[in-house]
Amino acid sequence: MRWPQIVPVMTLPNAILFPQALLPLYIFESKYRAMLRDALEGDRMFVVALARCTCGSAPLSPHRVGGLGLIRACTDNPDGTSNLILQGLARVRICEISEESPYRSARIEPIRSVNTTGIDVEALMLKVLEVAVATATSIPGMPPQISEFLGQLDDPDTLCDIVSSTMVSDVHSRQKLLETADVRKRLHDLIPCLTRPSDHRGT
Repeated sequence: MRWPQIVPVMTLPNAILFPQALLPLYIFESKYRAMLRDALEGDRMFVVALARCTCGSAPLSPHRVGGLGLIRACTDNPDGTSNLILQGLARVRICEISEESPYRSARIEPIRSVNTTGIDVEALMLKVLEVAVATATSIPGMPPQISEFLGQLDDPDTLCDIVSSTMVSDVHSRQKLLETADVRKRLHDLIPCLTRPSDHRGT
């Protein structure tokens, strides 16, 4: 798939979009209504970026690494708001803000994963799978089929992103994992996130 060079950017205080993950969003601000309308009329893509700071009344400033997503479903509500499902396509770097009005747009470049194969990567992948399966039982609302689903994943990049998205709640840990292009390091850093109870989603 070819990525657009300039896309809208939605900056949020707690949301992080990983590749392969599904993110439900409620669109109610006027600028994001305009953004959604333009995206639906175009390539149906925009970036979700974590806000650097939520203090004060200044516009939220995005982290420089975010998730590029594709609108998979969208429902308009009678009051003009919308509910949508965004599917993560790629981690991207925000290179330059091109516009701030009527909504923020930026020039982006995809971040390619590195160190995706090797004996050490396979060992780390097995360890992540082991810890993730054990962790899943302690997370409220986690579907019982998750262990079987994770066991079927043979790509360490995908496994790491799915587990990060579904089982790590600490926003700073999640952002760090999103920013890590090195899959070997990402797998390594994910393991302690899964063994810290405060990082588990749903707790």
